[in-house]
Amino acid sequence: MERARLYTHIVPVGFSSEKLIASLKQFPVHKIIVLTHKGDENNKEVQSVLKAIHQAFKGFEIQNRLVERENVLDSSLEILDIINEEVKEGRTVKINISGGLRNIGISSYIVSLVTNIPIYSDIPEYTDKDTYHLRGILDIPLFPIKELASEQITMLEKIGNGVESVDELISRLKPELEKGTTDFSNERSRLSHHIRKLSSEGFIETERFSKNLIIRKSKLGEIYMKGKEIKRLIKKKGM
Repeated sequence: MERARLYTHIVPVGFSSEKLIASLKQFPVHKIIVLTHKGDENNKEVQSVLKAIHQAFKGFEIQNRLVERENVLDSSLEILDIINEEVKEGRTVKINISGGLRNIGISSYIVSLVTNIPIYSDIPEYTDKDTYHLRGILDIPLFPIKELASEQITMLEKIGNGVESVDELISRLKPELEKGTTDFSNERSRLSHHIRKLSSEGFIETERFSKNLIIRKSKLGEIYMKGKEIKRLIKKKGM
């Protein structure tokens, strides 16, 4: 017998509770993760929104998670970590950007693009300037992201937290190759082409130190790889 789906909605919080609550009520909800920012504990408007959400969804599991406000790539990485936790627990995740700040809306869309996690917003209707009604739900379309070649994905995996040289990367990719051999030199030439391409597309950052080329994943590279991992988990769990 197929297990019933459990739905987690990730909800960036701004200054309006009506939009968030009305749009959330259009879906099955088992858990709500509200995203706030450092300093929001002293913001009366944000605290009022949080109180309204708790009142509207009494008995539901509601978590508050802090994410970066200014840097959209940093907040994207933080949201990806939250989604990864939920997917590992077997939950189906949706992102609601009906009432959040613009910056976090951008981060949420980046996250949705790399994971294929559904993202939605409200379609508002106002009978006057102060009276809000929910006219419908906007399922935000996702534009396809060009997939990297499998070799380049493997390179990003093996780079991990960084390598101090191309030789170190070769040893991680093909530990059977001996330094100084023709095969090792050929592999170095082959990787150099991929390194230039990954660098030009913003997935890695490189720095020359003496004769070595230090290679690190960029934040964009981290986002891309975390998205790949979440997609893999979703497929594995049949969600």
